[in-house]
Amino acid sequence: MLQRVYPVFSARLNYLPHPERARRGFTLIELLIVIAIILILIAIALPNFLEAQIRARVTKAKGEIRSLKIAMESYNLDFKVYPAESEDNCLANEGRARTSCGLTWLTSPIKYIAALPEDPFPGVDVRLPAFEMGGVECGPKCFGRIDRLPTLVLWAIYTRGPDTPKEEIRSSDPHESPYDNVSIETYNPTNGTKSEGDIFQYGGDSRFIGTTAGNAGLNPDDPARRNGQGLLIDGNYYYRKMPPGVSN
Repeated sequence: MLQRVYPVFSARLNYLPHPERARRGFTLIELLIVIAIILILIAIALPNFLEAQIRARVTKAKGEIRSLKIAMESYNLDFKVYPAESEDNCLANEGRARTSCGLTWLTSPIKYIAALPEDPFPGVDVRLPAFEMGGVECGPKCFGRIDRLPTLVLWAIYTRGPDTPKEEIRSSDPHESPYDNVSIETYNPTNGTKSEGDIFQYGGDSRFIGTTAGNAGLNPDDPARRNGQGLLIDGNYYYRKMPPGVSN
């Protein structure tokens, strides 16, 4: 019996993996091929991932600006005036004056918006940047009213867009084109998600669009304001009418 079983057992041992063959690993060529394939896959996937990130940030920026616009109009309905201008470092908590952090007026004491959103496309070396807002101020005497704080009658809220830190709109006077007559460009991803241009929204009194700089102490219908150069956006001039923006 043992003689009959042993040959079978011995034959099966021949099919077991050899100890030296069982310990055999990948060769250097095989490892290099695997690494090359992984690198190729990363090279293909990474640009798509970065593009998706930019698209998501653009969508977020447009949504935040729409929310800010609604809050601005709600504030105006209650107080018959818009908040003051707002610098982009208001969230940095560096003791900015209330008159240069107008968007924070939307959060306190009445919450027209839950919290001031961060700008998805901040400039360089700016901590905790908020969206920036500038426009035409209503000075101490404006339309027969006496205001204790300067506020805006025409405003523009904007973000620099994916071409950070290039800035199309100037917060000091977003209502008129500079003397070199450079056109403000609206961000458009047609030529790629990193295309130049700002994402913005105008609001307030359209009669100040394209007029001369300064506060609104003068009547917007005063002939002195007709010397403005207009507001050039995407090659089109706007004068006393609201330009398109993020909501379009």
